[in-house]
Amino acid sequence: MSREAYGVIIGLLSLAVALLPLPLFLLSVGLLSLLVSREVSIHLGIRDLSPLGFFSPLLFYGDVTLGATAVFIFGLVYGYIRWDLNSTIKAVFVLTFVGLFPSYLVRIKEGGTDTLIAFLLSVFASDVVAYYVGRRLGRRPLFPKVSPKKTVEGFVGGITAGTVVFLLLSELPILRGVLVGVLFLTVGVVGDYFKSFMKRYFGIKDFSNVLGEHGGFTDRFDALIFSAPLYYFLVVRS
Repeated sequence: MSREAYGVIIGLLSLAVALLPLPLFLLSVGLLSLLVSREVSIHLGIRDLSPLGFFSPLLFYGDVTLGATAVFIFGLVYGYIRWDLNSTIKAVFVLTFVGLFPSYLVRIKEGGTDTLIAFLLSVFASDVVAYYVGRRLGRRPLFPKVSPKKTVEGFVGGITAGTVVFLLLSELPILRGVLVGVLFLTVGVVGDYFKSFMKRYFGIKDFSNVLGEHGGFTDRFDALIFSAPLYYFLVVRS
């Protein structure tokens, strides 16, 4: 199946999940975190930790402080069983990454399904346009050491497209909408580069191939997960 076909299916399924009642949406976020934690944990050598990824966003959604406390306790116990401090550090990293960031997707959903859909479509538009603009017009690498195929042209094109979509779907004044859009979409790009940094470190092309040319769930939803907290604070909580 082509990259475009996978992209359409992923987009439609994401929108369908966004329309679910809050309890089912929360469970769906837990499932996404489980899948991401499995991919990351495999490459960190702590595969048996990944089932806890399902519960991590539920804990952080209940309360950030208690969620962080629980994650550190889990990490300590996990490292103690292995008698390895590195295992504790890896466990805390994975459970925080797949718990804290995705929990804000649920908080955005609480602010309104339309607000969540605006977020999803803005990030997806930014990703898609950045890919095609970079592929066809890209000349100047943005951070070649981390991701040599991502370009300045793709970055500008993606941020512009995502911001336009956000302006069309949000009720914010134009100037504030532009500022908010540029900020949270740029943080999404940072998330993309963070994922790319991990891939370079692990020496892999993608975290998995379950989504065809889109790679794995970590590859596909990196920008969405990473930008969710800022979107929540700038749009929902403000």
